[in-house]
Amino acid sequence: MATRKMEKTAADFREIPLHSLRINSVTNFDIYIKVAARNQEERFVLYRERNIPFSESARKNLTDCGTDILYIDASDEKEYQLYLENNLEAIIKDDEVSHAEKSNAAYQCAIGLVEQLLENPRSGEHVKRSKLFISNLVDYLLSDSHAFFSLMTSMSFNYLTYTHSVNVAVFGIALAHKLGQFTQHSINTIGSGLILHDVGKGLIDPRILDKNGPLNDDEWAVMKRHPADGANLLRSLGNVSEQALIIVEGHHEKLDGSGYPRGIRGVDVHQYARIAAIADIFDALTTRRPYRPALRSFEALELMKKEMSEQLDRDLLREFILLLGDRAARI
Repeated sequence: MATRKMEKTAADFREIPLHSLRINSVTNFDIYIKVAARNQEERFVLYRERNIPFSESARKNLTDCGTDILYIDASDEKEYQLYLENNLEAIIKDDEVSHAEKSNAAYQCAIGLVEQLLENPRSGEHVKRSKLFISNLVDYLLSDSHAFFSLMTSMSFNYLTYTHSVNVAVFGIALAHKLGQFTQHSINTIGSGLILHDVGKGLIDPRILDKNGPLNDDEWAVMKRHPADGANLLRSLGNVSEQALIIVEGHHEKLDGSGYPRGIRGVDVHQYARIAAIADIFDALTTRRPYRPALRSFEALELMKKEMSEQLDRDLLREFILLLGDRAARI
């Protein structure tokens, strides 16, 4: 007896923006459009098969019909992620793509990449991809004065390790750029360290990492090893510079010696690690956790200024406050 093929539902598809598809590029995923006849459930119809170049006429037809959102099968998410990474440079340099669209593409690209990296932290290929992404992100942040605040509007403020890593990278790169003392090569290095800073958490038992409540002493001891474990893992892969690893290993160190894993203090805390600490703490305070609400930006900055003045670099914190400016009162 013939078996009936199951009809796919909306849960089987993922949205992708039309502007993410580059003219004459070959997509290694099928593209669908959503249609809904009157009094009928919406259906997803195959619009363009994989491995066919996406043409200007196809874009025009979609635009003329008012279609700016397309769909892919959920099973093709990783293929789309690779496509987005490979085409991100073209997207952010396209004058016809809005600031919001560029930022959303960059942010979603980063989220997908870091999520895969944390799922398989021992993958040298994921680390290599992160370096290419950071190069594009730094180009975007340094060349477009609207980029930083546009990216902030794209950010997720629900705490997940991979969204946190992306947010910290954006904040830290923007701060490094504002200081005006680093070359673009150095900012790329800083960015690589920032986006990889929590890779050690990918080695932690999810029951500890995702625990909804305070950690006990044994669990906290495991958690405090993640900077060193992450740096050692990346060092073993051999494709991350020692300068970037300063951030991975040192982002929880504090100037008063109260940090971890080494408890170093003062001048022993590298400037890269000081930048990372400010970005890391600010994002942690301004994102929602199961056990506490997020602080407003100005509340987080006020807390950091008043209660962490002995732990954080005051000059860098002042520059970070100036970077956010009066926007901090509204976010």
